[in-house]
This record gives sequence, C-alpha cells and structure tokens, in this order.
Amino acid sequence: MYLENDKYIVNIAVDTTYTIDSADNKPYDLVFNPVNMKHNDYSKTLCIEVVFHEQAKTMALIGGLYCYDSDCAILEEDILTVLQNNMITQINLSTDTLVQYKVLDTIGCNFGIYQKSNYYIIYGEIEIIRLNQKFDKVWAFSGADIFVSQNGEYPFAMVDDKIMLNDWNGTYYEIDLNGNLIMMR
Repeated sequence: MYLENDKYIVNIAVDTTYTIDSADNKPYDLVFNPVNMKHNDYSKTLCIEVVFHEQAKTMALIGGLYCYDSDCAILEEDILTVLQNNMITQINLSTDTLVQYKVLDTIGCNFGIYQKSNYYIIYGEIEIIRLNQKFDKVWAFSGADIFVSQNGEYPFAMVDDKIMLNDWNGTYYEIDLNGNLIMMR
C-alpha cells in the first residue's frame, strides 16, 4: 500500500520472511510488537518504509496472521494508523513512537480501514464497524452472510454518505454512516 502527504511517503508490504526472535530477519530501524507475540504464535509482519526529508527508515509491525497490506492504513499528518485484522496501531512517524493500539472485539477477518472526518470505518468479512478516535466501537452492521463480490462488483464501497455491500447470499445492502439500513434487495 502506498500513502503520501506533504511530509511522508509510506509503503507497506507483507514481509514474508520475518520470524519473531530470529537472527536472520532483515534489519529494521524499529520493530513494533504491540501484543508481544512470540516465536510460535501465528503472526504476520508488515514492513513499513517511510521516506521523509530525503531520509528513509523501515519499521516492522507484528500482528495477527490474517492481515493484508491493501487498504490497511491511513496517513494523517505525523500519524500512521494501521489495521492488522482485529488490531489497530497508531505510530507517530516524527517521534518513532507507538501512540496507541487496540485489539478489537470483532467477528471474522477485517480487511480495510477508512477515515471519515473524526471516525473510522472498518470493512470486515462479516461486519462493518464504526470506531471513534479512541478505537471504541460505535456500531456494527452484519448481513445475512459474509460480504463477498457479486457479479464482479466489489463487496464494499463507500460513496458520499452511504456504504454499499453484497453478501454471499446475493443480498445487496446500503447503510448510512450511522449504521442504519437504507436499502436491502
């Protein structure tokens, strides 16, 4: 995933070779392991490359196995917010510090995080979730089955003030940004 603002260029990719506590890992400037995963835990590591003022640094962010490197992050000023399935981590890129992290109580895998003014929308396999700035759940919406692609359409889209979804059963949903069902067919 590629992100850019007026200060930073950020590239995020899965490091398929990283093993917790291994001496053979590629060198990172910083390693964040917010939930203290161990060598035998099922984990996945995201490689975060940050370029600022013609300097570069690389960070490893260790999280759960079921995370993805697309639609997984938001860059806002100095703060990088990263979703790794049910864990959200915020890193201050100017101070190289962990600002906050939270393990969410969710059902199924989570694929993407999106920011709307002062809150976040999480696109998951089974639920769509709205979180406040402290990552507290404001609401969750689930369909009759998992959200999947129907007829080549993406299973999740946000357009203006609504979220559009398709589930495995072929049901189409539109909800507003407060989690209320607008339409179902």
